[in-house]
Amino acid sequence: MMASGLLQIKLPEIFSWSAIMGYLNRTTNEVMYKMIGDKLRRAYKVDGEIYLSEISPDTNQEYLQVRILNDLKWTDNAKSYITRYIRDWFDLAIDLTDFYVMAENDPLLSDLIQKFYGLRLVGMPDFYEAITWGIPGQQINLTYAYTLKRRFTERYGESINFEGDTYWIYPQPEAIVQSTIEDLRQLKLTQRKAEYLMDISRLITTGKMSKAHFQQFQTAKVAEKEMTTVRGIGPWTANYILMRCLRLGDAFPMADVGLLNGIKQIEKLATKPDNERLLSLQKEWGPWSAYATFYIWRLLY
Repeated sequence: MMASGLLQIKLPEIFSWSAIMGYLNRTTNEVMYKMIGDKLRRAYKVDGEIYLSEISPDTNQEYLQVRILNDLKWTDNAKSYITRYIRDWFDLAIDLTDFYVMAENDPLLSDLIQKFYGLRLVGMPDFYEAITWGIPGQQINLTYAYTLKRRFTERYGESINFEGDTYWIYPQPEAIVQSTIEDLRQLKLTQRKAEYLMDISRLITTGKMSKAHFQQFQTAKVAEKEMTTVRGIGPWTANYILMRCLRLGDAFPMADVGLLNGIKQIEKLATKPDNERLLSLQKEWGPWSAYATFYIWRLLY
């Protein structure tokens, strides 16, 4: 929908821009977007052109309003691509009513849905970004993971400048295939992670791995089984991608440190929950396991 040069995206009933901005604002080292007051800026590449958008809700929070800041005009392709991206980024297609009904009576989640009411599971629509965030992020803290992502993006991505700030387009796998393991190692990646990124970049550029392929799976269990056959992708990385990119609601990264610590904090446990407890929670949460995990993460991050 267009109004006076603004692209308008309809919002679901359960939605809070301030909750989403609070989540996005948890780090100052994110390279893919910038927040200016209550507005969010991000660049997109469509038909060879880089569009810099500014996103904010309307007064009644019925629509997200998107305007282009640089000297480009809306095209049909740009409107379609950016609308799809934002709807996916903020998971706007899903009705959270059933999740909130379930969470109201859940001792782990009942306080969280009040504290973070309207928070959507902020995703990564770009399959390559999700994978190349998940792999370097294995077994390191969140702060250093953001540092690696910035180095990777600034080394291999494209950018535009606007009002003294630089806005980045995430690297494409073709750029990595044309690079070398030694170049990747200069980003302070381990030898093994550099190899994983190179291997996966080759799989994607040759069409042997794609988002479309994994979108055909109906359950996280089946998708995880296939995804973990790829060198460098273990259960944690697979479930992270299934949550944040493929949008499989039953994805559940059982061994995630943040999830374990969050449960421990909420329940005031002396030790982290064991696998039996986690399997019980996964069964209880079912198709809302990903959302439950995300809300528990939000408590810590």
